[in-house]
Amino acid sequence: MRRKTVIVLIIIILSAIFYYLISQIVGALKSSDRLSQAADQVYQLEAKNRQLKEELKKIQSPEYIEEQLRDKLGLSKKGETVVVIPEKKIKEVLGASESSQEVRLPNWLGWLRVFFR
Repeated sequence: MRRKTVIVLIIIILSAIFYYLISQIVGALKSSDRLSQAADQVYQLEAKNRQLKEELKKIQSPEYIEEQLRDKLGLSKKGETVVVIPEKKIKEVLGASESSQEVRLPNWLGWLRVFFR
């Protein structure tokens, strides 16, 4: 009887130890997953940071500033002439090109016309 009690106690202690070890292993695996996710996020943020730095460099360049001044404000250098095309002429030219373009129907409407003409 005493021997059975000792065996049951040993089994309970061993199962508690195994449970504790398994929970530690599962916790370590979860933390490694979190660590890899954080590393991926850091890599993505570093890539975005590099991209933004390059864009900032481009925006701060004198060529870009000059381009923006010319395009958005209509400024020019000495000796250059700014040509302003009236809105009416632009609409005439664009209106002629739009009428010559083929009208594209949505896919579903095209198929509907194919089967039910």
